[in-house]
Formats: sequence, C-alpha cells, structure tokens
Amino acid sequence: MSNLQRRGTDVEPRLDHREARALFLALADEELPAPQVQAVRSHLDGCVECRQGWDRYSSTVQRVRTLEREKAPPALASLVVGRVRRQRKFGLRGLHLAHANHRFPVEVLIPLLLAAAVGAFLLMAS
Repeated sequence: MSNLQRRGTDVEPRLDHREARALFLALADEELPAPQVQAVRSHLDGCVECRQGWDRYSSTVQRVRTLEREKAPPALASLVVGRVRRQRKFGLRGLHLAHANHRFPVEVLIPLLLAAAVGAFLLMAS
C-alpha cells in the first residue's frame, strides 16, 4: 500500500512532511485523535528535519503559554469592536469603501492642491 502502513490489524496513515507540519498546532493543543497523534509521532521519529521543526514549534508554544495575559485598553477594545461591527455590516469590500469615504488619499490631494495653486496664480497674474 502506497501511503499506508500496516501494524497488526490497524491501518495507520503515513504522513509526508507537509501533512505532519500541518498538524503541529492540533498536536500542541492536544486536539488530535490517538491514531493521528501516533501518525505524527511516527513521522517525527523517522524525520530529523520535522523533529527539529516540532521541537522549535512546541518550545515556542510553551513560551507563549507562560506569558502573562494583558488586557487591551478600553479605547483599543472599543475601536476593534467598532471595526468588527462595520465589517459585519458592510463586508470587507464595504469596510474598505467606508474607510475610503472618510479619508482622502494624499496621492490625489497633492496634485489637486498644486493645480489649484497654479490656477490661482494664473488668475492673479492676468
């Protein structure tokens, strides 16, 4: 069998590098069913490159878990909630368009100001 390995009566999937690495998050969070845990562990036992990747990944996860959680300042939390509500109301395209309606791009503003200044100068000079 090409992508399967037999162990007694069980059939356990063999993972390639991409598949094993895609399961790192679930493995770190202990969210994988036992057969998948065994498949990832088997791959890590036989693959030095993935084993090193797993060691780096899991140590990073452990460091992040030891960090003290910070609470966002009320103004920032309010800003984020407002943006989420606008996104839900308008969708991503609508959020971009709503944002564009409230801000004038500098790339457009500068040429307009220059044109107005030149026009005013020409009117005053004639």
